[in-house]
Parts: sequence; structure tokens; C-alpha cells
Amino acid sequence: METTNDIRTQLIQVVATLSPVQQAEVLDFASFLRERQLAWKWDAIPDEHAAALKAEFADEDAAFSESALVDYSRLLQREDEK
Repeated sequence: METTNDIRTQLIQVVATLSPVQQAEVLDFASFLRERQLAWKWDAIPDEHAAALKAEFADEDAAFSESALVDYSRLLQREDEK
């Protein structure tokens, strides 16, 4: 636990010396690392479990897509009327 605190302290000290643009780059990279970790967790799910999750949300995803297309179609019609 002490090593973790040392790393955090060092990271905060280093980031504090960076320009705002560089700090934003560090934030982007940290966000990337977090997302990659989530992807690793997804990849660790057995194929059967992943398939069940995909099937569970397939109908919801399709309904959302269809409603978005209807809304988009209405927007296009309004644009054509202008």
C-alpha cells in the first residue's frame, strides 16, 4: 500500500510541473489505460456469457437504432421542407 501512495505522490508532483496541454495528454492517456482495463475484463468473460449478454441487449439496441432512424428521418424531412 505504501508503494501505491509513493507512486501517486510522484505522479501528482510530476503532473503539477507540466503545462496544461501536457496535463490534458496525461489525462487522455490515463483514461485510455482505464478503458483498456475494462476491455481486458470484457475479454476475460467466457464466450457463452458474452453471447448471453449480447443476446440480452440485442432487442434493446435494435429498438434504440430504429427510434434514432425515425427521428433522423423526421429531421431530414424538415430540412427538405425549408
